[in-house]
Amino acid sequence: MGTIMSVVISGIITFINTGMDAGFPLRWVQAWFVAWCIAVPMAVILSPIARRWAEALSAAK
Repeated sequence: MGTIMSVVISGIITFINTGMDAGFPLRWVQAWFVAWCIAVPMAVILSPIARRWAEALSAAK
């Protein structure tokens, strides 16, 4: 999940901030690598919390 989200979000933000030109793919890969280094550990850390919240919200109905 962290990998897919970091690819999509870094691509969109890179496009918004710098536009599409010949250097876009390199800028996207560089931005993706930084985002991936943050997103994957955060997904591992936060997924149990999100799962508990979802279960609590589902049980509340």
